[in-house]
Amino acid sequence: MVINSVIKNLSFPKFIPPLSVQIYLLFVVSLCISGVIIYFTNVNNLRKNEEAVLFKTIFLAQQSLLEFISGNTVRLRQIIESNHYQMVQQMPEDAKILLENKESFTKVKIFRIQSNYGFCLEYLGMDFVALKDYEEELFEDNGLNVWFFLNFLVLLLIFSIVLALLQPLKVLQNALQEFTKGNYKIKIPVPKEPQQAQLASSFNTMSAKISKLMMTREFVLRNIGHELKTPISKAKLALEMMPDNPQKAIVARCVSNLNNLTSQILTFEKIQEGGDLLVWSEFDVETLILDALEHLFLEEEELEIQIQESFKIYGDLQFLSIALKNLIENAKKYKSRGKIVVQARLEKGFENMVTWGLPQEKSEFFVLNVCNFGAPLKQSIFYYFEPFSREDTHTLIQGYGLGLGILKGILELHHLGFGYHYALESQEKPQEGIHCFKIIFPKGVKLWKS
Repeated sequence: MVINSVIKNLSFPKFIPPLSVQIYLLFVVSLCISGVIIYFTNVNNLRKNEEAVLFKTIFLAQQSLLEFISGNTVRLRQIIESNHYQMVQQMPEDAKILLENKESFTKVKIFRIQSNYGFCLEYLGMDFVALKDYEEELFEDNGLNVWFFLNFLVLLLIFSIVLALLQPLKVLQNALQEFTKGNYKIKIPVPKEPQQAQLASSFNTMSAKISKLMMTREFVLRNIGHELKTPISKAKLALEMMPDNPQKAIVARCVSNLNNLTSQILTFEKIQEGGDLLVWSEFDVETLILDALEHLFLEEEELEIQIQESFKIYGDLQFLSIALKNLIENAKKYKSRGKIVVQARLEKGFENMVTWGLPQEKSEFFVLNVCNFGAPLKQSIFYYFEPFSREDTHTLIQGYGLGLGILKGILELHHLGFGYHYALESQEKPQEGIHCFKIIFPKGVKLWKS
């Protein structure tokens, strides 16, 4: 029972070879099976032919013995020549005796040397030896070898046709790989086969549409960056020169909100481009925390930093800093009381917790926690990862619902995990508990660059 439970818990990697490799293996296996069948068939035929030749030789020896005893040499010579045997002076020394029959005055030996079968007759001191080459009879082809050769040609033809049919799929696979790397303008040749031609045409149409959409997206982002950032900068400059009045603070807040919204939209869209924009480097978790805090305006009494376990991080410091900053900003906006706790530690399990992006083969993880007191969420945590997703009760709190969406994109680019846990501080206060957001780094994994 223990062994069965251990076997069930073992996880074996599932490796499925490419389709072309599977076809090659199938072809090789077919050839091997055909070769084995040919071998055993030929061996069986050779054994049957040997038995038939041996029977003929014994029968001829018996006929010849009667004539040899009676002294009818003319008849004996006719029997030998009609069966295409050759008379020799004596039995070859290296011959293998297959059968031997000895009586009072006679002795009969059936022998074989290579493909030659023969017999030796002895009577009253006289002997008679004859043999024949049975090579053609032993290795007589009954048509199976020709059939197997034709079978090999058919297999080779089918194999060639299948490979030719798969070639457009290989071209499509290479094109898709280039497409995932950002080459949206790639096109593939359209083959003559109708279904493959339809598939290739659909891919080319999709590539053209997505390429057009990406160009439009880049054009819009460039215009947002230019057409919005420039007026915002001018508005900031005009506010600095504006004399103090009750409306100045309101206008400054509106300009700041618009600037933050524009920056977050540009950051969110930039993350969607993929991992090619990341600048990889190695740094300590303390460096990440300090870099994130440099962009925040927090009082000392609002924050508590706990470094229980220091560890190295390999990634893009700028983007990971944005992810951590968004978590701390959310904690500041929605906390009900107390300090925001930023904690670096080593954890071994995540029971009763919402997680994603964790590798199954790892059991220990370095974790960067951001915890705060607050009311329970009204929706699942995954709801808040969608862009511009906010609760109705948070309309009075400054924000745009992009922070966690940006966080999710950055963690996915780094192949890092995320966890969330909410626990009530006490049963007497069900309206308040502790939110704990986790950025999870698998222990022992240094390089996550794809």
